[in-house]
Amino acid sequence: MSYDLVVVGGGIAGIAAAVQAARQGCRVALVEKTALTGGLATAGLINVFLPLCDGNGHQVSFGLAEEMLRRSLKYGPGEIPPRWRDERDAAERKRFISVFSPASLVLALDELLEEAGVTVYLDTLVCAAKTAGNRLTGVAVENESGRFTLRARQFIDASGSAVLGRRLGLPVTAGENYFSLWALECVRGKIEMNIGAVYGNGAATGKFSDAALAESGWSRQRLAEQKQTGIDGRLVSEYLLKTRGYLRGYYRHCYRQEEATRESLYPVALPIMPQYRKICAIQAAETMRDGQANRHVPDSVGLVADWRRAGSVWEVPFRSLYSASGPENLLFAGRCMGAVGDAWEVMRVIPAAAVTGQAAGMAAALALRDRLPLRELSVERLGDELKRRGIPRHLEELGLTEPCRKER
Repeated sequence: MSYDLVVVGGGIAGIAAAVQAARQGCRVALVEKTALTGGLATAGLINVFLPLCDGNGHQVSFGLAEEMLRRSLKYGPGEIPPRWRDERDAAERKRFISVFSPASLVLALDELLEEAGVTVYLDTLVCAAKTAGNRLTGVAVENESGRFTLRARQFIDASGSAVLGRRLGLPVTAGENYFSLWALECVRGKIEMNIGAVYGNGAATGKFSDAALAESGWSRQRLAEQKQTGIDGRLVSEYLLKTRGYLRGYYRHCYRQEEATRESLYPVALPIMPQYRKICAIQAAETMRDGQANRHVPDSVGLVADWRRAGSVWEVPFRSLYSASGPENLLFAGRCMGAVGDAWEVMRVIPAAAVTGQAAGMAAALALRDRLPLRELSVERLGDELKRRGIPRHLEELGLTEPCRKER
C-alpha cells in the first residue's frame, strides 16, 4: 500500500502532522498501536491541554494547537478561563488552558481525521523500517490482517518513543520516568481524576498518605528516588504493573480504614499505555537545550510556552525535527523530537506536540510538492506557509522581544 506520507503514532503530534498534510492535498496514512487516537492525552489519561499562552495575556501557540484544544470540549465538559488575557504572571490554571474528558477527545480527534481524509490504522504495530540508500521507503507493520508494508515518499515519527528512529539504529537520548499514575475514579458517585502519589516529575501530589503507600510497599521517598531510564518490553510491563500496584494499595488502605467502601470509591478507567513523559528523543541536527527560552531561532517553525512558569516562550528550530544522520525523508514530532533537559520538559506536552506535528506535516507536504529532500526545504518557504495560516514563528511577531517583555 502506497501513500504520500506515513505518520507513525496517533497521538497529538501524529494527528496534527497527518491532518495538516492531508489538508494540503497529500494522501496520508496514520499508524497507531492502540485502539484509540490521542496517545498520552487519551489512552494515557493525561487530560490537561496545557497553556497556549505565556501567562501574561499573549497567545503564542496557534493553528492546530488551538483547534484541538477547542475541539477537546466539543463532546464533553471543560472550560477555558474566560479572563486569561487579563492575567499577568498567571498560575498554570489561569492561562489559556483546559481540562477535558479523555474519551470525549477521542471522539473529536476521530472526527478531525475523518474530515481531513486521513487513512487510520488502529491496533497496528510498527515492526521494521525499510530503506534504500539514504531514504526510508516503507514501514513494516502488523495487525489482525498479518504483516504488510506501508510505502510512502515521506515519513514522520510521532511515536513518542522514536520507534522508527530506533528501528533504523539512529542515536537517541533516553529519558527518565517516575512511577506516576493518573486514573479516572468514582468518588461518592462523582467521576474525578486520581493523580496518584507523585507527578510526572517525582514531586509528591499529597493525594496518598504514607500509610496508604505502605499498603503496596512504597513510600514517598522511594517514589521520589526510583525511576526508569529508556525503554524495552520488560520495563514497560514493570512500569504498568508497579503503578497499578500502588493504586491497589491506596484502595485497600481506604477500605480498611473505613474512609470509603468499594461502592463509594473505585477506579473507572485505567491508562492503556504507560504514562511515560519522556522516553527517547532523537539526537537532532539541532537539539533544543536548557537556557534557550525567549531567544530568536532563525529556522523556528513555531512558538511554545513553558507550562510551568509565566513569561517563558521557546522558538522551535526546524532542525530539531530531523536527525543529523537519518534518512532525508524522515521527520520527528512530539515527545521524540530533538530536545533534552529543561527543553524536553517544555516540549513533551500537548501544545508542543501539536505545534511540532503541524510544522512537520506542513514541511512534508511542501517537500513533496517541491520534490525536495526534507532538510533542503527552505525555511522561508515553510515560514510563508505558516504565516498564511496565522501561525507566528518568532517572538517579535507577537511583540515579545526582550525590551517589550520588560516593559510589561
